[in-house]
Amino acid sequence: MASIRPMSVLACPACKSDGLAGGPPAGWRCDECGAEYPVIDGVGRFLAPDRAAYYEAFLRDYTAVRHAEGRAGHDADFYRRLPEPTPGDPLFEQWRMRSVSWRALQRRVVGRLARAAVVVDVGAGVGWLSNRAASMGLHAIAIDLSVDPDDGLGAVPRYAVGFEAHQAEMAALPVRSGVADVVVFNASVHYATDLAAVMAEARRVLRPGGSVVVMDSPIYRRAADGAAMIAERHADFERRFGTRSDSVPSIGFLTIAGLRAATPELEWSRHRPWYGWRWALKPWRARLRGRRAPSRFELLIGKVRA
Repeated sequence: MASIRPMSVLACPACKSDGLAGGPPAGWRCDECGAEYPVIDGVGRFLAPDRAAYYEAFLRDYTAVRHAEGRAGHDADFYRRLPEPTPGDPLFEQWRMRSVSWRALQRRVVGRLARAAVVVDVGAGVGWLSNRAASMGLHAIAIDLSVDPDDGLGAVPRYAVGFEAHQAEMAALPVRSGVADVVVFNASVHYATDLAAVMAEARRVLRPGGSVVVMDSPIYRRAADGAAMIAERHADFERRFGTRSDSVPSIGFLTIAGLRAATPELEWSRHRPWYGWRWALKPWRARLRGRRAPSRFELLIGKVRA
């Protein structure tokens, strides 16, 4: 059973104060601003009521789409294997790619960390990356908006190791300043509404010498291709699910130029995991057919400029 560790590195996301009194199972209260944060089903709820209302329609549509794609109804063994894909799963290919990304992240970043290093998993979903990090002896903190029991932080009790799980926004992390060794945007940074603000928040919680990592977010050379992808996706979602899934605006994709402009204090290195020939040939097939360029996926590692 996953649980919140007693030795916490939490802070109030509203005022950034370290003075949180209490803890599980009753929840926290900020001594500085008085904000209260309950714990429900093992998940810290650090989303203010007005922000919860703001995301209500988005989460309803997002969850409906994700369930329709086959992201529900799995047993504990399924979650504990992630990101390794399960034969017969409708999302086998997607998880296969995620497993390649995870191995690249492990090789280049998390596998080099000292025991008990702090990893903040932003956009954690069901918590698979936090589970893997915690299994390596790291202090993992899973952050997500969704608390769905099948496709969000509500799935956390299915794991055998303990890690923190908190509902919160990417731009308002419930983490103290300067404590994280790594902040990983886990297939999530393209959901940001303000990339610069989200990256500034990651930078705030990062310790000197730490890393910001972007993985499994769509990257385009030309912004026009990314914008075309978003229009296609919204139209497809409306046709298939009856919703455009756009109640909360987001950037939707990355360009390297846009990422660098939003993070002038970070130096980015780019790594391209090998996803197989099918993915390697996609740009060539698109060009031959006169279609827009497809997205690519890279492991992006940001370090503070010397």
